[in-house]
Amino acid sequence: MPLVTLVYFSVAYKKEVPDAELMDILTIARKNNKTLNVTGMLLYRDGFFIQALEGEQAIVEDLYTKIAQDSRHKNIITVYQNEISKRLFMDWFMGFNRLEDRHLADIEGYDGVVDAEFFATKPGRVTSLLETFRNRPYF
Repeated sequence: MPLVTLVYFSVAYKKEVPDAELMDILTIARKNNKTLNVTGMLLYRDGFFIQALEGEQAIVEDLYTKIAQDSRHKNIITVYQNEISKRLFMDWFMGFNRLEDRHLADIEGYDGVVDAEFFATKPGRVTSLLETFRNRPYF
C-alpha cells in the first residue's frame, strides 16, 4: 500500500476556537492516529485549519472522509494528495501550532489574506508553510 500525504484547508464554525476545544481535538486525533499509524500536523489561525495527514493511502483517505463529516468545520478543500517516500512528520501522531503572520511573511504571494484559494492555487505555499513547523516545538 503506498504512503501518501493529504493536505486540506477548512473553516471552523466558530470564528475563534477556544484552546480547550483545540486540545480536545488534538487528544482524540493523537490517540486515533497512533492506532492507525497516521502522522501529521494541524495548524490553526483565526477560524481556519490546515491539516496534513500522512500514512497508508486507504487509511488516510478513510480518515479524511470522517474528518470531512465533522460538524466543527466547513468548506473543506483538499489542497493536495501525493504519494510520498517518507513522512515529513514521522514522529508526530498530530503536531499542532498556531499560524501567525510571521510564519506567512516569507511565502510568495502573501498579502495579508489567507484563505482556501491562497493555498489551492499554489499548493507549494502550504508545503513551505508545513516545512517551517517540522522542527519547531508544538503542543
